[in-house]
Amino acid sequence: MDRAPQRGATQVAEAGSAPPLYPTPVGGAPRILILFSDTGGGHRAAARALTDALELLDPSCVVTVADPLIGQGPAVVRRLASLYSPVIRRSRAAWGAVYHTSNTQPTFAAIRAVFGPAVRRVLRHLLEQHDPDVVLSVHPLLNHVAHQAIRKSGRPRALMTVITDLVDFHRGWTFSQADLVVAPTERARRVAMRRRVPAERVKLLGLPVDLRFRPPAPGEKQALRRRFGLDEHRFTVLVMGGAAGVGHLAAQVRVLATEPHPWQLAVVCGRNDKLRRRLLALPAATPMLVFGFVDYMPELMRACDLVVTKAGPGAIAEALATGVPLVITGFLPGQESPNVDFVVESRIGAFAPKESDLVDEVRVLAEGGPTWREMSRKAEELAHPYASSDIARECLILAARYRASAQASL
Repeated sequence: MDRAPQRGATQVAEAGSAPPLYPTPVGGAPRILILFSDTGGGHRAAARALTDALELLDPSCVVTVADPLIGQGPAVVRRLASLYSPVIRRSRAAWGAVYHTSNTQPTFAAIRAVFGPAVRRVLRHLLEQHDPDVVLSVHPLLNHVAHQAIRKSGRPRALMTVITDLVDFHRGWTFSQADLVVAPTERARRVAMRRRVPAERVKLLGLPVDLRFRPPAPGEKQALRRRFGLDEHRFTVLVMGGAAGVGHLAAQVRVLATEPHPWQLAVVCGRNDKLRRRLLALPAATPMLVFGFVDYMPELMRACDLVVTKAGPGAIAEALATGVPLVITGFLPGQESPNVDFVVESRIGAFAPKESDLVDEVRVLAEGGPTWREMSRKAEELAHPYASSDIARECLILAARYRASAQASL
């Protein structure tokens, strides 16, 4: 989707005033092409967060968001890429096998050889149509082909990669010729350098999340609880399964709510209306609110003391940005399995794969004692709540440099 400019691109710093946060590109507003794919909601969320941050930093910025795999790719590529969601719903073990098989150098090279030309044609058309200064990729399958398309595009453009997996990740993410690779954690930064990305091209800036995710201001948590109809003094647990409401959410809520407990629950079912109806009919002895799909997750998270979720990188980053500890209940084999170790070893949460474990972990944390306070402190310590703004600023700096280079070559 194109974002039309809202004002002129030229910004003049008055005498004696602070310099602008980023240089204004020569010859017009900065133009950014963000590449993602709907293979999991995290890529779309990252693209949206970065779009908002870019337009906040520079309202003249023209941002185009494109999905060259599922949205605009050739039919065979669309069909194969769209299998991701059905596979992870029906057999996580099968996805784990696919992930690890494709995460070898020969297999990944073969995948690029088979599907690269068709995706490259889509990218070359996007470059011709939108003429971006920076191509920003938030998907591991798009970095290499984007670089090849840029080389044939006829003018200098930057390639920037934003890794949206937390700790370890597919080798497609680490393309050594990218102008900048953004790592979400120190562990991820080290992995990128081990995979031969030059140290000067890797920056630890965090994982981009909606800028509304932030720690609650004094008194805000209680005010938000009143707004949602929650007891403002009761320990509050947010249970969620992503936009699709996946995972063993019903079983988890049952063990947390059917017996009387000292906490209260806020359960987000996403777009899973069948699950929402089941939970609304559940005889709960513990106070519980059940939500469907919400667009106010940042406010809901700030109202809570603990997040119960699977090990998706986006959910973990959102909880960190809010300063809320986690209990991880499951993970997707492959890219999510290292996230469990990250949460536990960083002391920002616990792992409870069984429902009985979940009740025990929540019971300990609901006391609000030293364990919960230490986890909250560590979460705030590891958080990058302004990652989207920091990444957007680096993107605009690259845009200015490459726009100037393009003008100089005329």
